[in-house]
Amino acid sequence: MKTKERSWLKQTVKEAQNLSIYDVGETIEGLAGRLKREPSEILKLNSNENFFVSKELLRNLLDEVNGEIDPRIYPRDEKTEFIEALSKYVKVPPDQIVTGTGSDQLIDLISRAFLKHGDLALIVTPTFSMYERCVKTLGAELISVPLRKDFSLDIENVLENGSGAKLLFLCSPNNPTANQFEKETIRRLIDEFDGLVVVDEAYAEFAEKTITPLVEKSENLVILRTFSKAFGIAGLRLGYAVSCYDLASTISQRFQMPYVTTLIALKMGVKLLERIDVFREAIAKLKAEREVMIKRLNGMEGVNAFDSQTNFVLVELERSSAEVYRTLLNRGIVVRDLGRILHLENCLRVTVAPPEMTDRFITEFGGVLNERDG
Repeated sequence: MKTKERSWLKQTVKEAQNLSIYDVGETIEGLAGRLKREPSEILKLNSNENFFVSKELLRNLLDEVNGEIDPRIYPRDEKTEFIEALSKYVKVPPDQIVTGTGSDQLIDLISRAFLKHGDLALIVTPTFSMYERCVKTLGAELISVPLRKDFSLDIENVLENGSGAKLLFLCSPNNPTANQFEKETIRRLIDEFDGLVVVDEAYAEFAEKTITPLVEKSENLVILRTFSKAFGIAGLRLGYAVSCYDLASTISQRFQMPYVTTLIALKMGVKLLERIDVFREAIAKLKAEREVMIKRLNGMEGVNAFDSQTNFVLVELERSSAEVYRTLLNRGIVVRDLGRILHLENCLRVTVAPPEMTDRFITEFGGVLNERDG
């Protein structure tokens, strides 16, 4: 039997090879096996997870959820209950909220809803790589505008280059620079940019402010939020978007798939919001430890740690970040090697962790630096 050519399929696969890959790094189990150590000995500081939230609390709440749900049915009332609880938390009407499987899924959803092949989209770099991936997957054209050297927005450059663009992705606080953009600057972008402005506030709880009040009078603004960071449930994949009613209803009813968020995640979200004071306390502890971590890092020779409005710290080194990353990895410590960021040649990104974890990181990090100096 003769096999068909299917040249279109081969071409599609070939073109897909040019898309970026989201590298999650070496797994805890994989690294532990390679180093012949226990997984509990691996210090994971590369993915901006929240270790200030009690694992025991989350497990107990999951036990409650498991006892309350019927996994045979699709989530309906549970979604309504979650959105109503979320509405009180973000102070936005329920019909202006869209739920998603983490904010990543919402980035993809919004890209597919508002971009077509050949359209223009704009990002401000450096930033979260998922925006670029989602845009290019659709065959849309991506325009990148760099931040200034002080990590601030070059708004004139953004508006000039964004002429004709249908979509602008902006991460604030930004990953990986860890700074939050000025509210008035974002307001100007919303007013003057012709397309849809998507502001990713994944790290907003660790910062000083949010722009969610702006959705009330902005017809072209979508704000993305997540439960992965401040609430510590990255493994359950729960996110949401807020916008004006017209955008929210269109995205939710016309583009979002039914039942995209799981029964467990929705019920868990309600329980977390019922205990919001516990999480505010955890965030306060994280912020305090963040300042301690930055101070300790800046006390090391050849290290420049930047201020942060997130749950991670951007660190510039005078030596090869790739070399330091590999040495730390062989000591059982996983950070994120970013390499060049704007004009900064050698950068690492490190998750802010509780004191006992920070102590180990600082000790090992100092040892790596001193080894080379010696």
